[in-house]
Amino acid sequence: MTLTHLQKQLLDIIQSRLPVEPRPFAELARQLESDEAKIISEINHLRQSGIIRRIGAVFNAAHLGYVSTLVAAKIADRDIQNFVAEVNALPGVSHNYGRDHSFNVWFTLTRASQKLIDDTIEHLQKKYNPEPIYPLPAKKMFKINVQFDLGGNVEKQNDCIHTSQHPEIETASLTAGQIALIKQLQEDLPINSEPFETIAGAIEMDSSDILRQIKQWKETGLIRRFGASIKHQCVGFDTNAMVVFEIPTQQIDTAGHLLAQYRQVSHCYHRTTAADWPYSLFAMTHCQSVQELDGMVRQMVAQVNPLRYDVLVSTVEYKKTNVRFLE
Repeated sequence: MTLTHLQKQLLDIIQSRLPVEPRPFAELARQLESDEAKIISEINHLRQSGIIRRIGAVFNAAHLGYVSTLVAAKIADRDIQNFVAEVNALPGVSHNYGRDHSFNVWFTLTRASQKLIDDTIEHLQKKYNPEPIYPLPAKKMFKINVQFDLGGNVEKQNDCIHTSQHPEIETASLTAGQIALIKQLQEDLPINSEPFETIAGAIEMDSSDILRQIKQWKETGLIRRFGASIKHQCVGFDTNAMVVFEIPTQQIDTAGHLLAQYRQVSHCYHRTTAADWPYSLFAMTHCQSVQELDGMVRQMVAQVNPLRYDVLVSTVEYKKTNVRFLE
């Protein structure tokens, strides 16, 4: 699908800066010198075409008391179909990708406790023994900024998040009303003139209180992002790879901050290593061509000077959705 200039502008804004206002689409119309009905029509068209996956809140799992990890699996071709189906059906699996590597299946797992994480990995390991399946939890996050620049030429903001080595995140204490609101905000935002009024009617909460709560949760970090998730493959970012580096421990912080500066990097983490997985620094990249990816990797290697590195190109998207909390 070829995007119009207005569609590019709209997507550039609503990925991370959807107005939290009584009439958010009227505010977008004001910013883009359009009208509310046109903006609503364009958003509905982008959703129906599959470019917009979902519009809503992305919550910080740790703030809600959940534990997350990336999982790497080396699965024989004969078992791939069964393994992927089983993983995709697991609660807490939001992303699952095939990658061009001996570790060929990579998924994220979020559960309400570390024990549930451990039990899940143990079950998979026993069932698919002797293939290695490694949890690779994050030790430090240098960047998370899932924002694809579509060239709409709108003012950008920096959504990079930097954390301490061992961040102490306090689990939010939630009322029944707040839990009901979180469940609603995990759904797709209604696309009408007053979407927060629609949500208010569903949970018997005043819309002004909903708007205040969303803004507060954004400020405290419980809501990491409020906006549209888009299918990047549909808008030209179809060369995606996880670039991994073996870096001496004392150089990881410097290297992580350098990698976080690349506009093509959406996620950058320091993760644990495993027996035959020496790479501790991960950069998830989204490029528009193989040539762009190759050039970027060369620059990265020259900058961080790793002991070794690898490029795991994404070959298939098995699953991509939002995590469901408090269910």
